[in-house]
Amino acid sequence: MKKVIFMACAVAFTAAVQAKTMDNAKLTINKNNIKVWTYQNAQNPVFQYKAETSFDVPIEKAVSLILDVENAVNWVPYMGSVKVLSRDDQKGEFSLYMVLDFPFPLKDRDLVVQGKMRKDAQGIISIQNKAVKKGYPINPNYVRLTDYEGDWTFQRLGNQKVKVSTYGYANPEGSIPLSFVNMFVQQQPYQMLQKMKVQLGKSKTATAFPEILK
Repeated sequence: MKKVIFMACAVAFTAAVQAKTMDNAKLTINKNNIKVWTYQNAQNPVFQYKAETSFDVPIEKAVSLILDVENAVNWVPYMGSVKVLSRDDQKGEFSLYMVLDFPFPLKDRDLVVQGKMRKDAQGIISIQNKAVKKGYPINPNYVRLTDYEGDWTFQRLGNQKVKVSTYGYANPEGSIPLSFVNMFVQQQPYQMLQKMKVQLGKSKTATAFPEILK
């Protein structure tokens, strides 16, 4: 079964970093029931982001969409391809190889991601991801990303309602103007959550959950 968690090019920081930077957050997008905040710190000029929305579907259906790797290229912006390298449902661990289709004339990016999925005592499901330097051969046609962290969280608001949050950060590497990168950081999560809503409307059933998320 080739289904696993991925972190769609929407890259994020951990909850600890989020807590430290929340006071400096700027609400950059607030429309269509989607909010996007951007953050900056003195160590890195590239924006980090938090984006959130809610969907009128069961939490299982929303999480299932993230579990469906084969469908990711249909709704995650700039996602060129995703390959499952490993998955351990008992431990809730996985690894992926992703190619990001950047617009011309920029060179496409690739990365190897290791992730962890878990469910806490309150029933909140989280998916945490981090790029690693090894795990897949270097392809000279791509720029390899190694400075990337991200996560998703899903909180049940009712039998037919779920709050979805995604946090992101990545160093895009290469010679890309900072203004372009930061504009991308603001727009990408908004577009992704919009497309996620469309995909949830198309999906009829939920993927079977890994045991660790039940």
